[in-house]
Amino acid sequence: MQAGHAVYCGVVGHKRFIPKPHGFHYTYHAYWLDCEALSTESLSQVGINYEVFGAISYRRRDYLPGNNTLSAAVQNKVRELGGVKPVVSVYLLTPLANWGYYFSPITLYYCYDSDGAFCYLLAEVSNTPWNERHYYLQKIDSQSSDPGFYQHDKAFHVSPFNPMDMQYRWQIPAPASELYCSITNIKAQQAVFSAWIKLKRVTLNNANRRRILIRHPWQNVQVMWRIYWQALKLFVKRVPLHQHPKSREK
Repeated sequence: MQAGHAVYCGVVGHKRFIPKPHGFHYTYHAYWLDCEALSTESLSQVGINYEVFGAISYRRRDYLPGNNTLSAAVQNKVRELGGVKPVVSVYLLTPLANWGYYFSPITLYYCYDSDGAFCYLLAEVSNTPWNERHYYLQKIDSQSSDPGFYQHDKAFHVSPFNPMDMQYRWQIPAPASELYCSITNIKAQQAVFSAWIKLKRVTLNNANRRRILIRHPWQNVQVMWRIYWQALKLFVKRVPLHQHPKSREK
């Protein structure tokens, strides 16, 4: 278990295989926060604002809904989605609010048991422009025949360029000095699209936080802009569009 607050820096990438090849990668960073130590005192020591406007801020409202702590909300959601093993520690991987603006296509909650073993990954997936959220729970099984890989049906509309009748295949190794996570969209046993993050752990202190902010002062705005920019490229390439399921119901 990678204890304590930190920041992971590296790249995020997407690659589309069919029906038209397309891909990109961008530099990216995300904060690794101990959900048991989300307080003004703890976060101010590493240059992060707590529940107030600033260059980088943690705001409880940006994550799992509820009036309880984020750690308790994650544990409740794990149980709601079928998790049986008690969760003792939760670590949040998130870009955090940036100058008052927050959007993240995916937020990850790494859950650990009483032995310090990585036992669940809770993924909070968001879409735009619908501003919906959905939660996927992956039960980590180091004894499986295919450790680190998990597959299930897609249950949430994210991109109009991907249909709903697909499966997600996750690759989720336990975080260490490096952190990797990928999702491959599979249809008819063929890989259609893949997204991943590949990051390295960096000490979170005021100096590194300032350095990151100078290099990426508006990361959340850039993420949103790039989503629509890449969508335009796919539209120009005539990649087929798929309606939101709720739109089809109407």
